[in-house]
Amino acid sequence: MRTIKTMALLVLLVLTQYTLYAQKGKMKDKIETMKIGFITQKLNLTSEEAQKFWPVYNKFNDDLQKLRSTSKVKIMEDLSELTTMSDLDADKTLQEMINFKASEADLLKRYAAEFKKVLPVKKVVMLFKAENDFKRELLKKLRERGNEGNN
Repeated sequence: MRTIKTMALLVLLVLTQYTLYAQKGKMKDKIETMKIGFITQKLNLTSEEAQKFWPVYNKFNDDLQKLRSTSKVKIMEDLSELTTMSDLDADKTLQEMINFKASEADLLKRYAAEFKKVLPVKKVVMLFKAENDFKRELLKKLRERGNEGNN
């Protein structure tokens, strides 16, 4: 009887995790779709520009996500031990944080040059502004949604 309860609990936990993962994936896809629409509208891309721009942007986004996932995981692990780490370890973590920011800046420089090959420079500037504006709008909507749940 105890084994059956344990198995049922295990199955329930696995199904709960799977459901949460699926919902997270749907939310991520929805946000990505909103971002694409937002950028498209803000940049006012011609069909020729869009055809050249989106493959470059998607590669940029993929490279940025890879960089963030590999670097941030290590940094977050280090930061979880911040209160007990030595000064030497803290210095290593600080250097990792600086290296991450430098790598992020290098990636941005590289792709700014790529974007300028497919878009006028003004639209490249508009792209980075649009990304920041989108983040700000998304955070605002999330805050509003959170406040609605608290009422």
